[in-house]
Amino acid sequence: MNALSCPPFLLPSRLRDSHKGNYGRALFVGGSRGMAGSISLSAMAAMRTGAGLVTALVPDRCLETVAGFDPCMMTVAAADTAFGHFDTSAMSTFESQAQLANAIAIGPGMGTGAGSIALVSLACCMSQVPRVFDADALNIVAVSNDDYQIAGPAVLTPHPGEMQRLTGVLATDRDRQTKAAIELAAELDVVVLLKGTNTIVTDGKECWVNTTGNPGMAKGGSGDCLTGIITSFLAQGFSPFPAAKLGAYVHGRAGDLAAKEIGEAGMTPNDLIRFLPSAIREVIQQ
Repeated sequence: MNALSCPPFLLPSRLRDSHKGNYGRALFVGGSRGMAGSISLSAMAAMRTGAGLVTALVPDRCLETVAGFDPCMMTVAAADTAFGHFDTSAMSTFESQAQLANAIAIGPGMGTGAGSIALVSLACCMSQVPRVFDADALNIVAVSNDDYQIAGPAVLTPHPGEMQRLTGVLATDRDRQTKAAIELAAELDVVVLLKGTNTIVTDGKECWVNTTGNPGMAKGGSGDCLTGIITSFLAQGFSPFPAAKLGAYVHGRAGDLAAKEIGEAGMTPNDLIRFLPSAIREVIQQ
């Protein structure tokens, strides 16, 4: 690693007498029929970056598919529609699972139907637990006409298209989107991570630019992995701004390690997850 790609901070070494409860419970809410991979990638990335317990809350029809991605993740079925999307009655299951969580991620692959809208609305009010809003959760917030006020610690992780929907600033105008990210973070009192080359992370006061990553990561599913990494760090007790910064760094570093071994063109988000342990090992205090 050169001076320009140093991590923002180092993770403490694990205590010899620790147990899974020491490293947090991460809850992932998302998925739908045909989009089960999104929430699965998020959960798998959390496991690979140190979260103690990882649970995916998914529509009933997706349960076996998501569970089949990795036997280490726990899965919980929520009420769904005939089309495999969350039903509004899934809120009770979400509430009960949220009470057990140290961090929550919501959005990957969940769609924007009535059930998803209800779950995102509920997540906005869960001010006692840090949350990551990604993908369809951001799309729901973007069309809410200010109906949703995100209370408490949270990280928003838009790509440029989602940022355009959130702020109206064109996805092609990186400079203006960066300014809009800072303004949005300050307005909502959240952390905003604006994806892209040299990912931007801001809390509305400070702005940090990530330097890891490569074009091989420009594939569907890479952002879902990032959501899982940040949620893992939140579950382990880090506050949103440092969790988002280190999440962006580790995500990009894993991508760089994958590209070095197999090349950029052929790498997939699964390869990125495979190299997360190596990236994590580099940022642990010796």
